[in-house]
Amino acid sequence: MSEHEVPALLGRYRPHTLIGRGGEARVFRATDELLDREVAIKVYRSGGEEEMLQYRREQAALARLSHHGIVSLIDAGVDYSALDDPRPFLVMELVSGTDLQTAIVERTLAEREIAEIAYDVSEALEYVHANGVVHRDIKPSNIMLVSYGTTTFRARARITDFGIASGIVGPEPDENGTTTGTAAYLSPEQASREHATPASDVYSLGLVLLECFTRTVTFPGSAVESALARLRADPPIPGDLPGQWTALLTAMTARDPLARPPFATLTAAFRDAVIESDGVHASAGVSRD
Repeated sequence: MSEHEVPALLGRYRPHTLIGRGGEARVFRATDELLDREVAIKVYRSGGEEEMLQYRREQAALARLSHHGIVSLIDAGVDYSALDDPRPFLVMELVSGTDLQTAIVERTLAEREIAEIAYDVSEALEYVHANGVVHRDIKPSNIMLVSYGTTTFRARARITDFGIASGIVGPEPDENGTTTGTAAYLSPEQASREHATPASDVYSLGLVLLECFTRTVTFPGSAVESALARLRADPPIPGDLPGQWTALLTAMTARDPLARPPFATLTAAFRDAVIESDGVHASAGVSRD
């Protein structure tokens, strides 16, 4: 079947190539034939009860959020071209770049770049929490480093995948008692199957930033091994990280959620870290001359 024979979803969004896949969905590059632009379509693997719940949850979360640090929702629907197998889908903004997980594997990140990523994600999550949503699955593969194709502006970090997001007040989406999220980046309270709060996203981002420095997953292993490890010990934070990073990451990954700084505080701290890294680079440049 050629790409022109693939049905256009909602009569306008025609999928082309597969650009990503996860446990519950696949993501395609597609064309919005009405506006003649490229988009991304996230198609859930089936229209079963669990998949429909996740689809509705992600749709509801994204529909209430509009921020430059979040990949935007454009449209949504259910594909009924196969009546016995309906597939819910989300039409998303197509962004150009790579995810943070790939970047960590491919190269060593400079301190300034880590600080910029931290600032972008922290600012976005501060906005997300202010709008009553907890992401609950902050991890390197859910952070896109988006290039705008110019030499003037740096790549910007943007958050994706709100498939297991929950409200700050209300029941957890995983009401059957299972732990939802990616084991290596769960907060201790999530690993204990307790209610996730904004502080849970703080902890997860702390692990992500630690991995940016060390290029090592802090809590590897099976889902059970990884989840239990953080209940027994705090993550080892190197004492020789530049600037205030050791103190920041230690505070973010405190086992007590109440001991973790809020994103309003962290956003300012990361902005200062960007400025301080600029100062270090400028001084180094002078000394080399």
